[in-house]
Amino acid sequence: MLNEASMYAFLMVFLRASALFLSSPVFGAQTTPVPIRVLTTASLSAALTFVVKHSFGPPPDTLYGLVAVGIHEVLAGLLIGSFMSLALQVGQIAGGLMDLQIGLGTSQIMNPVTGVQVTVLAQYKFLLGVVLFLMCDAHHIVIQAFVKSYDAMPGLSMETLPLLQTSLIHLVTSVSLLSLQIAAPVMTIGLLMDGTFGLINRAVPQIQITNVGLPAKLGLGLIAVSFGLPAMTVGVVAAVNQAVIALGPMFHK
Repeated sequence: MLNEASMYAFLMVFLRASALFLSSPVFGAQTTPVPIRVLTTASLSAALTFVVKHSFGPPPDTLYGLVAVGIHEVLAGLLIGSFMSLALQVGQIAGGLMDLQIGLGTSQIMNPVTGVQVTVLAQYKFLLGVVLFLMCDAHHIVIQAFVKSYDAMPGLSMETLPLLQTSLIHLVTSVSLLSLQIAAPVMTIGLLMDGTFGLINRAVPQIQITNVGLPAKLGLGLIAVSFGLPAMTVGVVAAVNQAVIALGPMFHK
């Protein structure tokens, strides 16, 4: 039934969903048209309003109370979206490490999602991570975390900041470790090639090892990247799960 309580619940869900999409790696992209973001947010809010309506009390009697609740909803949405967005950085970090090893570290292109300059493989791995994020139905995990947050997430206050800091450190550590694991084959090839070139240069100083070594290093590195593509799927799923685990302490009253 559409009444005052339902409209209040829809407004609060819309605010949290808007903040979630704004900080998410998919719909928060600058290339996503605003009408699509608004319609998607409104559709999701309408679908979930009656699911989470029981979590809301009566509408506040004052404007100050309404604004305070709205701010809490926005912060909660930003928290979930930011953790998921950080999880998807696993591909970009791994790509950056690969670029450094195979000689593409100086190649800079514009990332249309984040609007910053990144290296070639970092851009490729990030966009591949977004595709895998959707193909693995990880966005369903985000929606589940969104719904669960209404039943379990307490009010954000100064008391929850240490808990949030600990969860953030745990997620950053997990993402960094996963990035190293994804980039490990290419980094290994790069280190072996550097060692081989060093031995050849010491044995035969007359050879211009740079002219021969860099193309060979780049070629073998790209072959290693192709063989390591299946690890991206495992890495993206693991990173999303780590984000949910990091959010877990925030989902306890």
